[in-house]
Amino acid sequence: MHWRPMREEDVAAVAHVAQIVHLDYPENPAVFAACQRLWPAGCHVLEDGGGDLSGYLISHPGRQDHPPVLDMPMTALARPFDCYFLHDLALDAATRGRGNAGEAVGIVVDEARARGLERVVLIAVGNAHGFWEKQGFALLGGGLLDPAKGYGPEARMMVRAV
Repeated sequence: MHWRPMREEDVAAVAHVAQIVHLDYPENPAVFAACQRLWPAGCHVLEDGGGDLSGYLISHPGRQDHPPVLDMPMTALARPFDCYFLHDLALDAATRGRGNAGEAVGIVVDEARARGLERVVLIAVGNAHGFWEKQGFALLGGGLLDPAKGYGPEARMMVRAV
């Protein structure tokens, strides 16, 4: 298994992984296509030796006060950039626990550093807060989000220094 840059033709497979992994947080394939179009350097897929995709990583620079809205394709990145968003990371069950998530976080941190950004921000959904804490993230302020962003009442904004 290895992470490689996402290509336009990967969008359908990425959407399939998302449907399996993020049952409570569905996103239209147009969301993934928009991210790949706007910031291809931040979009990666986890591919096995046979060419099958079992995970994906979507990330991009942005503004902390303008987090992405769930299931809403972005038309532009919010500027001026003050952080790097880890927009979405999904791994199917068979690939978890093998260090793939840690590698993905490393990719994001490296990308943020290369852009001169000092922090990575994400929205932790469901019961994922503990996982993200193990990856070096902490609640940002109270972590609370605008409910209009669509992530649910348990979602929290988290941050990690680069």
